[in-house]
Amino acid sequence: MHKAKVCQVLVASLLVSFAAHAQDAQSILAKARELQLARWDGVDSYTVEQTVAGTKVVMDYIRVDETSFRVVPKANMVGMTDASGDGAIADFDDIQKLAKTAEFLGTESVGDREGFHLKADDVDHQQVAGDQTIDFEKFEIWIDTTDYVPLKMLIHGTATGPEGTRPIVVEKVDSDYQQVAGSNLYEPYRQVMTMSGVIDPKQQKELQEAQKQMAEMEKQLAAMPASQRQMMEKMMGPKLDMMKKMASGGGVEIVSETIDIRVNTVVE
Repeated sequence: MHKAKVCQVLVASLLVSFAAHAQDAQSILAKARELQLARWDGVDSYTVEQTVAGTKVVMDYIRVDETSFRVVPKANMVGMTDASGDGAIADFDDIQKLAKTAEFLGTESVGDREGFHLKADDVDHQQVAGDQTIDFEKFEIWIDTTDYVPLKMLIHGTATGPEGTRPIVVEKVDSDYQQVAGSNLYEPYRQVMTMSGVIDPKQQKELQEAQKQMAEMEKQLAAMPASQRQMMEKMMGPKLDMMKKMASGGGVEIVSETIDIRVNTVVE
């Protein structure tokens, strides 16, 4: 074959390869969405019983539309609704929006599962949280190659508020997926969320002041009888550790472990 013809064939092959590579990310996202909608079929509400940072909580969710659920407010719940007050959360299409320009980078292991690694470097998404504006800039997601569920998400952004501008990084790792009895739901029973840059310098200073009070509390715990101390440490330990990390600028790590999920149990 003539050399020029060989070059043309190689270039054409590369272009086809690049086109397929770019298309893969959107195909993976579309497949994940399709399977998630199938898992939600027949689910109008569900209740999640779990421990969050060592504290037991029960959360009720009710369907808003095809792809989202919202928290059903309770009398003892604080700060669980969004700025509009309707508590809409868990919108699966938000992931699709963040990853709409994503590229497929290959497969990687996340824990003991293999995941498709997708990355978008030009995310254009803004969110207002109190007196801060958060601009999302880069989004990565790892989607299980067999079940097409999220294994890990990583978001880089910038927070702007009265105290200035600072970078923010949020990582969420989902694991221990289990089938939920009486439904097609396939949910992670363990989630670890790590956040850095989420508190501004003023809040960090306030936490550092609170550390002095925590040190006094730890002295009081040490003076308690062993059984009473163990009970208090079990209740307060995870929170104290989290506050120490936040005050030292080490970020926040929140571990959520699900005890039980029940479907179609919520009555407003």
